Amino acid sequence: MRVLDINNLYSPSGGGIKIYHHEKMKWCKANGIENMLLYPASENRSISLNGSIAMGLKSPALAGSGYHFFTRGKPIRKALESFNPDVVELGSGMVVPGMVHRSITEIPGFAFFHSNWPETLPMSVLGISKGVLTSLFQRLSNPLLRRAYEPLKSVIAASDYSISKLHKAGLTNLHKVPLGTNPDIFHPMKRSDELRRTLGVPENGKLILYMGRLAPEKGIHVLLKASKHLFKQSNIVIAIVGSGHWKRQVRKAARLNPGKIKLLQAVNSRNKAAELMASADVFVSAGPLETFSLVTLEALCSGTAVAACSAAAASELVAGAGGNSTYAPWDSGKALADAILTACEADQSAQDDFRHFAEKYTWDACFRKIFQIYTG
Repeated sequence: MRVLDINNLYSPSGGGIKIYHHEKMKWCKANGIENMLLYPASENRSISLNGSIAMGLKSPALAGSGYHFFTRGKPIRKALESFNPDVVELGSGMVVPGMVHRSITEIPGFAFFHSNWPETLPMSVLGISKGVLTSLFQRLSNPLLRRAYEPLKSVIAASDYSISKLHKAGLTNLHKVPLGTNPDIFHPMKRSDELRRTLGVPENGKLILYMGRLAPEKGIHVLLKASKHLFKQSNIVIAIVGSGHWKRQVRKAARLNPGKIKLLQAVNSRNKAAELMASADVFVSAGPLETFSLVTLEALCSGTAVAACSAAAASELVAGAGGNSTYAPWDSGKALADAILTACEADQSAQDDFRHFAEKYTWDACFRKIFQIYTG
């Protein structure tokens, strides 16, 4: 079997979407399946990765986000015809479906709703989360989403949040498939007291961790607002790990709060990410548009409490694990600060529950279900 993934949202330095594809490549290799990924890149490139091929096609950059964006369908169709897949999975709902629909009329086509782009793009590119322009964009984009996905056999989504957004767009042939995690990598035993000391956390202090893109759709600005309330307590340190176009604002906040806000470079090592998560007292998922929030699952697998925006899918994971540290409204710094302080109260029993819940989400189960959908 030959499976071609085409994803406008993949980046070698990305987060959850990158992990999804890398884990899929490993799973396909282990199960005798050929897998190739097409993604937009700064230049044409093709590399062997986890037993599969990742092919970058030269494409323009997207608004300084660190990502690129397909604008030409011909190179995609040429690669598709050369690979001659049995199945095509589209990982983004903008542009790409229209570029390849004619080419996959004889090939089963599926989609994975990795990003709620009708709501994410105005916030990510324009920095606006409400108002007339945002509402107009959503009204115009939902019909586009429906037309893009309707010709496909089915659309896969990882959470109830995502399923509800697709239903709202008028789609019905939907399948829910949660993502997975690696319990051997993300484990409470990765906790490092030395790392906590390096970050300046007092002996009885609390380490609050944000790890992800520094962008408004991830809620980084909400965490900065929350810090003003959190720092009324003297024992709290916030570690912010990542890069993005809000880096300047985070640096400014760190300068104004020396020793209290630590800005660290983006982490590419999964083991380093696991060490940070296990060493934190609370992980923050403040984004209001997360379609699953793989980092939330990884934090829970590390036995770490998560403060999550109740509007997005991360809150489903927190609630499922028995946590009570979700908050609303999503852009309220005070509400997020209260959720973080609630999460700080999680005892060892609660942390064990977080771990046991997350262990149930495996990549093997994820991909077995996806391939059942492919062949069903």
